[in-house]
Amino acid sequence: MAFGDTGGSVTELIITCRTPSAGGVAIAKGDAVKLSGAYVVTNATDAEDGVFGEALAAATENDVAIPVKVRGISIFTYTGTAPTVDGEQGVVTSATDGSVKAPASGNGRGINVKVDATASLVHVLL
Repeated sequence: MAFGDTGGSVTELIITCRTPSAGGVAIAKGDAVKLSGAYVVTNATDAEDGVFGEALAAATENDVAIPVKVRGISIFTYTGTAPTVDGEQGVVTSATDGSVKAPASGNGRGINVKVDATASLVHVLL
């Protein structure tokens, strides 16, 4: 990487989780997910739930394996006011499944690195 370039080498931590064993599952690739049990993730979130990671594959069935990025830069769709990029703020889940938002209080999870307000995307270092 040349001096002055932004970004750089990408290091990620991806773990294998499972979808819930019962109920509806409609996880899209790139969705923000929360932990709902031991290595069980869902994108069915309430506003202000903690973001566990990013789904790296889609899933529509119960109790199937799904890769989840839990460390690295994730790009999420956000709802509401654009998240702040200040070296301290992160995100929490929104009431819209798979999306995030700026936290009502506290810093949320991760550190926001970039906001694309036109596309409603936030880049978060988890």
